[in-house]
Amino acid sequence: MKKITFILSLLLTTTVFAQYEITIDAYLLDSDTKKPIPYVNVQCVDRDLQAVTDASGKFTLTFDEDSVLDEDRFQFLTKGYDSVTVKMSKLSKYLTVSNKIYLNPKKTFSATNTIKGNVFTDKNMSIQNASVRVKNTFTEVQTSFDGSFEIPAKIGDTLVVEYLGMIEKEVVVTDASMMDVKLKPNAELLKTVMLKGKKQEKKKRYFDSGFGPVNLEDYGIGQVLTSEDIGPQHIYTSDILRGSVAGLFVYNGGANTSPRYAVSPRQSLRGMKATPIQSFSQTLMLIRGEQVQVFYDGFPFRGSVDDIEIRSIDNIVVLKSINSTILYGGVPTILITSKNRFLERDEEGKIIDSALLTNNNYGETVPLLTNNTEKPAYIVALENARTYESALKIYKTQQQNSNNQTIPYYINTAEYFKKWSNEKAVEVLQNIETLAYENPKALKALAYKLEELGRFEEAKLIYQRIAILLPNAAQSYRDLALIYKRSGYYQQSLDLYVKMLTNDFDNISFAGLEKPLMNEMQHLLRRHRSEVDYKNIPSNLLTTTFKYDVRVVFEWNKPDAEFELQFVSPENKEYTWTHSVAENKERLFDEVKNGYHTEEFIIDEAATAGKWIVNVKSLKEEKAFNPAYLKYTIYKNYGTANEERTIKVVKLYKQQQKVTLDKIAYQLDQ
Repeated sequence: MKKITFILSLLLTTTVFAQYEITIDAYLLDSDTKKPIPYVNVQCVDRDLQAVTDASGKFTLTFDEDSVLDEDRFQFLTKGYDSVTVKMSKLSKYLTVSNKIYLNPKKTFSATNTIKGNVFTDKNMSIQNASVRVKNTFTEVQTSFDGSFEIPAKIGDTLVVEYLGMIEKEVVVTDASMMDVKLKPNAELLKTVMLKGKKQEKKKRYFDSGFGPVNLEDYGIGQVLTSEDIGPQHIYTSDILRGSVAGLFVYNGGANTSPRYAVSPRQSLRGMKATPIQSFSQTLMLIRGEQVQVFYDGFPFRGSVDDIEIRSIDNIVVLKSINSTILYGGVPTILITSKNRFLERDEEGKIIDSALLTNNNYGETVPLLTNNTEKPAYIVALENARTYESALKIYKTQQQNSNNQTIPYYINTAEYFKKWSNEKAVEVLQNIETLAYENPKALKALAYKLEELGRFEEAKLIYQRIAILLPNAAQSYRDLALIYKRSGYYQQSLDLYVKMLTNDFDNISFAGLEKPLMNEMQHLLRRHRSEVDYKNIPSNLLTTTFKYDVRVVFEWNKPDAEFELQFVSPENKEYTWTHSVAENKERLFDEVKNGYHTEEFIIDEAATAGKWIVNVKSLKEEKAFNPAYLKYTIYKNYGTANEERTIKVVKLYKQQQKVTLDKIAYQLDQ
């Protein structure tokens, strides 16, 4: 089958002429195993033409004939394989014979033996994303959605199997047959959670009845939907209503399509009497055959319910009985309340930040992170070097010491070499790839440091390797989408964001990442809309009119890391977010189960200018072999033309005492 397809297209100009459009569809395969290779970067060198292979190893490139010459070179690059560079003239001849391109695996990374197995609970339920590692090595994998795993190991190795809430288990590999590992619940951990966990008061929620705020708890379960019920699979407001409320019939004219006109909810609140829908261009809702009227934030809403942005909704109350609808003319009524309806505002109408409302006055004295002067002996030795050459000699000697074959050694040493050369710092960091090629936690720490250094292309290759190791983790695809955006692969980034937000991955839930995913995709469209194809994207995902004064995103390389973040406002009020089993058990279990570890915080429309203090404290002691690192990214004026971005990486495992990470200057809008 020919791999280069020539499509004749007519260009309508003053003179009509023909021009060839070339489409390349091909597969990248492992030359030894003949298996497909995902995440191979295909690039026409020095030209803006690129692609990435999918899970089947396939890539597609389409370009005008005149835009690529015979002498232009195509490069195929991914971790673990020798890169290949070939001229267009040679590639085109080859693809007329075969649609398969083979890459040679690097022998350094090729595993000779693998052990397969399954991880279950003591009740024979499979465990997804359990950690399986070879003891005293960096080799580590995670179980698939069905609890299965495959790890480079051999007979005689000891496997260590871990999962949050379960007792760690060690198993010796005695033969090459399928291994079954059963984990028991950690009763001591659960007991600790019960004893130490604070009983959080249930936050009261209100809906706007049109006659004042009413406590949501006053209405039954069958009548109430909240923002927690709205998942990424819900595109329009009618999606969450359909099938969620007994007796409610929702009709969209046959399918959920985008509204025929865009109307802001506020623009629809002028009339004080609900007007019946006359056309199926709007969503039709019936209860007992009677058309439903809608109130939005206390006012009658005259547009289609799908004109209301679903992500802005805090709660929906459905009133069906006569006694509950008597205030609304006895007509079945749906009351929709937005998220910011009851936010507290100052005398000028500006929103008061929630950090000012939820916690006490801040009265601590916390040292700056930079004041931490504790240095390991190998760094002290390097700092005694008078010249770059003598530092290199010391470094070479240190590498021979097996005690230095740890992740902190290479990260700390790379930090030292930054004063001499950024290139040398990157070279030192890349030792982590060789040392821990099968360890996603170590590789993620490496990727964080590469991003901190602005080396997004190198970081992209590492994130692609992590996605191969962790194909069932939601974080893998979010990290890829973000690094594709930062390295200029805008279409690949957009495609991933859309797939995640429309729940298009089997056995993976992105619900825990929905908020940052929406912000990042809309940011991509706002900054690079002209460079991507967005014709097939649901219209409600195309909103790009947002901006934030400050957006802070935290990511950590170990899902079970336990720590505390503290934000202090210019008014000296503090807000604390705790990431621990004792304080936030449901969140941590969900993270481990679905494989994500990101949290974002927004500072917007704050009442006072000044500095926001950000503190951190680690709540878990761990060995400095492959420990926890924290990456945080500060965006100022997020989504605007004058946006600023800062990326920093912190040794989370070292911060047993609270330290100040950063002080963020905040200015009021002029």
